[in-house]
Amino acid sequence: MRATKRTRTHLSKEDALSFLLTHIVVERNCTFEMNPTNLFRITQLAAEAVACIEQEEDVIPHEVIENIALNFAPS
Repeated sequence: MRATKRTRTHLSKEDALSFLLTHIVVERNCTFEMNPTNLFRITQLAAEAVACIEQEEDVIPHEVIENIALNFAPS
């Protein structure tokens, strides 16, 4: 029996950032000023999401990003 190679789709940091912003603003109805501090925090959360998704197998990317979004508190 031949094992099939499982293909994983790569989630870019930009895609994670886009989903994260959409989730925070639209789903959570959180408004905030896009200042350098908030931009840095959101960018770091997106990088954390990508790292978690790449490390774990069988995770659902949007669930990981939604959980990580809970850590965002605008300044």
